Amino acid sequence: SDGDGDGYGDNQWGNNGDAFPNDSTQWSDNDGDGYGDNLNGTTPDSCPTIAGTSFWDLFGCADYDGDGWSDIGDAFAQDASQWSDVDGDGYGDNPQGNNADAFVNDPTQWSDVDGDGYGDNPQGNNADAFINDVTQWADSDGDGYGDNPQGNSPDLCPNSPTSAIVDSNG
Repeated sequence: SDGDGDGYGDNQWGNNGDAFPNDSTQWSDNDGDGYGDNLNGTTPDSCPTIAGTSFWDLFGCADYDGDGWSDIGDAFAQDASQWSDVDGDGYGDNPQGNNADAFVNDPTQWSDVDGDGYGDNPQGNNADAFINDVTQWADSDGDGYGDNPQGNSPDLCPNSPTSAIVDSNG
């Protein structure tokens, strides 16, 4: 019998057998990984000669870390908690994963220790002048006191020149 009408018999071990008896778009699976060899069929095997378990970016390719992303398309092929690095800085885009990037679209920043939304790399974009203080992030006059008047150690003279002698309040 041929229940799906694709021209291949439902007994997959018989002559001209169907590896997918309920899918008329697939009938063979040469590498035995569960993804069909017909590229125009349902969930086609992107690596038909190599058995694989990937299913997010490519079907049926090698997936060393078991995260569902093929080793070909996985920026972190040996870390199941990360697979993508949009900005190419070496830190993963999954915030719950290992070595997560706090700024996925900014290659100059990757961490934010105090969680205020400003990066810890002083040479990067949107840098935090106070990496351990969530209440302060900017010091426009460079005197060591923060520009946020509601934050810790606020600068009471935020526009003083850089060369000015400052007191304990900036």
